[in-house]
Amino acid sequence: MRTGAGLPPPGPAPAGGGPAPGTGRGSPASRETAAAPGGTAAPAARRGSRTGETGVTVTANRRATRAARPTRPARPTAGRDAPPAQRLLRAAEELFGESSYRRTTVAGICARAGIATGSFYAHFGSKAEIFAAVVRQINADLRMAMREAIERAGDGQRHRERAAFRAFFDMLSQRPWIDRIVRESEFVDPGLFREYYEHLARGYARGVRRAQLDREVDARYDPEVVAYIYTGIGNFIGMRWADWPAGGHVPEDVLDDVLEVLRRGLPPSAADAAAPAPGVSL
Repeated sequence: MRTGAGLPPPGPAPAGGGPAPGTGRGSPASRETAAAPGGTAAPAARRGSRTGETGVTVTANRRATRAARPTRPARPTAGRDAPPAQRLLRAAEELFGESSYRRTTVAGICARAGIATGSFYAHFGSKAEIFAAVVRQINADLRMAMREAIERAGDGQRHRERAAFRAFFDMLSQRPWIDRIVRESEFVDPGLFREYYEHLARGYARGVRRAQLDREVDARYDPEVVAYIYTGIGNFIGMRWADWPAGGHVPEDVLDDVLEVLRRGLPPSAADAAAPAPGVSL
């Protein structure tokens, strides 16, 4: 697969489309000063600066990067002066993420929100209804974060790609439970789960198409295919470095690798192609 497609933003996006660095924190790292054309650091230079000689050092460096950051994720807060519906949504998101849909109760949501249980039904008809509202709010928050990141990104698809991924990863670091809530929705409400990803993918595909028209992405590729490729990569990289460590930070070198792999499409170098293939153990 060869693609220069960036993760296009869900929903309206600036010209060129494609989600970009998260909330302004996707500025190029120092090693990108010597980046290859297109804004991606040269692989050899990155490997040298990251690892020295061994892959063991890579792991150590990444662990050190995570250790330097706060390990306790920030809760989505809604103060006592916030509207009751917003307080209920925030409390429900926390509890669904902590305890699962099945173990969460309406009474527990109300207790966390500081609202009388009887008042719940003035805003939501059932636990299932507030669960759907939480999933849709997560979707809206993610699309807004990427849209804002893209607006601050530099020109070009490379910058939009970095901004979008960084915005997504930072949101997972701050609220690592949201990915678990979305995954659980597949079993609680399969239609809601599909709606979540279709909504994101439609926006991403629009961004890819805009990038194709700007000649930044190969027009041979189906924008929807590229959109789901980016969605899947973002989900699993975020799961590994943000969700599993419970609020960990996806390191810049990991993001560099994601973007470089996508840019290059995994073709071997001329030297590698001429060398004997090593044995692979899975």
